[in-house]
Amino acid sequence: MATATTPHNPVDEALQATELGTFISRNKASVIGFVILLILGVFAWGGYSVYSSNKNDELSSVVYEYKNKNLGALVAKTMTPADYTKGYLEMAAKLEGFVGLAPLAISSSDELTKQGDLESSLKVLETVKDQSNPYIIYFVHSRMAVNNEDLGKTDLAIANLETIVKANIKVMESKTYLDLGRLYLKKGEKAKAKTNFQYVIDNLGQAEFVKLAKLYLADMES
Repeated sequence: MATATTPHNPVDEALQATELGTFISRNKASVIGFVILLILGVFAWGGYSVYSSNKNDELSSVVYEYKNKNLGALVAKTMTPADYTKGYLEMAAKLEGFVGLAPLAISSSDELTKQGDLESSLKVLETVKDQSNPYIIYFVHSRMAVNNEDLGKTDLAIANLETIVKANIKVMESKTYLDLGRLYLKKGEKAKAKTNFQYVIDNLGQAEFVKLAKLYLADMES
């Protein structure tokens, strides 16, 4: 009886010369499948990057168009703060937390604050308050703290400043802690106020804020 012979495969012979090659030779289907998935993954990532770039361009255009059409009208007072804010919020709702909205939100809130509409200013800032960029966190929440304090919402103002502190943001750090101390003092929470004033004195070197912190402490102890 003739004995069946395995077809001669020089590729398999070359692969089986090493331990890794033997594994590849015996699991060619799995290895090839993995390589195909890897290649598809690379192409998918490339496609996502292009999509992301195109999406950012698209969202930036929406922001730019709204700003050009409406911010000037708000500044010129040919559009009311209420109408501007309504249109802005409708536009922002379509952008899904787009980080490129932050500059317009800040400039819009500044103008709304200037015109005395603090509630609208806060509504605009709310659309960009949840950011990862520390500078955006500072510029948004510091403005929110001022508006909330002016509206008598001391707890919300404190929460805004505590958000800045928790993000470990060093921009105007002395002022942040001084304002926290002042707001806690306004609430009658003297221990927390003292902690913040003392932090300015012990850890931060801006002379004008250190002087103010010492004055607050001296006044508390008198």
